[in-house]
This record gives sequence, C-alpha cells and structure tokens, in this order.
Amino acid sequence: MTLSPVTDHPGHGAATDPPGVRASVPWWTVLPLAVVLSFADGFWITSMRGAVGPAGRGQAPFATWWHESSVLVPAYVCAVLCALMLARWWAGRGSARRGTLVVATLLVGLAGTVVGVTHMAAASTADYLSQWHMLQTMTMMRADCPSDCLERLRQDTLGLQVHAVAAGALLLLVTNLGAVVWVTMCRGGRLEVARLRPAPRDSGSARDLGRQLRQLLAAALVGAALIHLAVVPEHLEEWPAAGTFFVLLSLAELATAAAVLQRPGRASLLLAAATSLGPLVVWAWSRAWGLPFGPDPFVPEPVGLPDVAAVVLEVAALALAVLLLGRAPVLAGRARSSEHLGHLASIAVVAVTVIALAATQPGWFDVLPLAGHPHG
Repeated sequence: MTLSPVTDHPGHGAATDPPGVRASVPWWTVLPLAVVLSFADGFWITSMRGAVGPAGRGQAPFATWWHESSVLVPAYVCAVLCALMLARWWAGRGSARRGTLVVATLLVGLAGTVVGVTHMAAASTADYLSQWHMLQTMTMMRADCPSDCLERLRQDTLGLQVHAVAAGALLLLVTNLGAVVWVTMCRGGRLEVARLRPAPRDSGSARDLGRQLRQLLAAALVGAALIHLAVVPEHLEEWPAAGTFFVLLSLAELATAAAVLQRPGRASLLLAAATSLGPLVVWAWSRAWGLPFGPDPFVPEPVGLPDVAAVVLEVAALALAVLLLGRAPVLAGRARSSEHLGHLASIAVVAVTVIALAATQPGWFDVLPLAGHPHG
C-alpha cells in the first residue's frame, strides 16, 4: 500500500506545493472514509445503547443506526479532512516519509474514534439521566429502598455507563483502523492524501473569494429551502395557507440561489438579502408576539430545532449578501484564502441542514425538548 502524492520541502520539513501548483486533500478520499467510519461506529453506538441504555432507547435499533449515522457523516467528514491534512504535513518530513501510510491510517482512525466516543459519551449521559430519573420514580413508589440503597443504584448505573463508554472506545478504535485499511485496499492499496492541480491565476484574489462566498450563499439558501419544504405537510394539515407560504418561500429561495450562481451581480444579491430578511422578520414576530392572523392569532409559537436551523442559514445568507454588496472581498482578497476553509463552511451548512431535516421526522431527536414539533 502506498500514500500519494506528496511533495517534500527540505528546509521546513513540511509538505508544500510546487510553483504554479495547488495541492488539496481529494474529496474522493475524504467522503468514502467518512461514510464508512460513520456507519461502522454507529453500529457499535447503537449496540451499546441497546445493551446498557433504557429499554425505550433500545427500540427500533436499525432505524436508530442509520438515522444517527447519517446525521454524523458531516462530523466525520471534518475529522477525516483534518486527519489527512496532518498526514500530508507528516509526509513532508523526509525522515518520516517511509511510515506515512501507517501514520495516515492511525490519524484517520483516531479522528473517527474521537467523533464516535464523543457521540457515545453524550448518548450515555442522556441514558444515565433517564435511568436515574426512573430509579427515583421507582423508589418513590416503593418503600423498601432507603437513601443508601438508592445511592448504590445510582453509582452502579453510572459505573455501567462509564464502562460501556470505555469498552465502546476500544471497539471504535479497532473498527475504525480496520475500516481505513479496508477502504485503502478497495482503492488498490493507495491512500491519496493530496491531489496536485494547476493553481488558478486569481487564486486568493478578490474574484476567487467572491466566487466562494457566492457559492456558500447559494448553499445556505438551498439548505433553508429544503428545511421549509420538509415542514410543508405538517403546516398544510394545520393551516393550508401556512403550507402554501412555505412552498412559495422554498421556491423563491431555490430560484434566488440559482440566480446568485448563474447571474452574479448586484440585483441577485439584493434579491438574496430580501429573500433571507423576509422570513427572519416573520419568524421573529411569530415567536415573540404571534401572528395577528391564522388559527391562533397573537399566540407566540414555540421555538423548534428545525426553525432555528433555518434561521441560522438565513442569517448566514443575509450576512454573505451584505458582505458581497459592500464589496468587502476587495479588501480581504489580499490575504490568501484557504480552499479547505471554504469546504468546511460548506460542510457546516450541510450539517445544519441534515440535522434540521432529521428533526422534522418523528423519532430522530426525541431526547431533545425542542423537537416536539416539526417546525416549532
């Protein structure tokens, strides 16, 4: 198995790009690794939850496995990307280049394990709190367990969850290392950590930065549109006018995103700002005072996870539109922009969208108090 391609810099001991060439971590390497690690770790996380968690959390293990694994894919993408960037830096050290493939495998496996253990620890904390609440309820109903008995039960429950996380961490590490090796073998024994390509002439310029910001603006608009489309059925049942509003809003956001990409200019940016500002005003008014019309006039609506995610994307889109209208990239273009930083911002948009779409479906985030209503 080999690692390719990486260039050496004898003076600084780090991988650098040849003149006129840009090196970046290929997404064809990042995405397969992230997906495989996410679903492999999700299997053990779901299994541990069924073994030591509350009885109610162990229901429908298959649905829980692929739901949570899908939501965690963006987190694994960030972890794998950071690990491969570290592996590329290591490959530039001439004395360490022989073991670079091993280092890359270890770094990717460790990065995936950190994400998986973090998620497992958070799930175990929620399980422990749920079990402790049930223990308190049961002891109140029965008089045969004094305070010291209840404390022993609490300590035993906590110890069980801690041991489950420790055992799960070991399982995740072994599984992740095996998954990285398997993906590498499926790719012909090569783990490509950097892809060389000609650098664009306007790399780092205001034009290049403006293009990246427009793409991010369009992605935020598309994400908000998808969230609004996901809540249309529920709103059609409650109030057909609200469902129609979200359909029209989604279409407007999708059309605006296309205009920002296809016809970059002041008009499309003004349209993007208006399309983002309008829903924000309506949302703030409905959550603070309640709309003056509808089934429940002047009754504030509760705040939910999906609408908060949509607001985050719309605020980001509004900020990007104002930034581009103010021609701030002309000043920022003097600094060299990072291609990976733009990719990470796009991944953040995708992550917010995926989590919001998951929260619109029953059973995805039942442990969260904000998820009781699809859009509020």
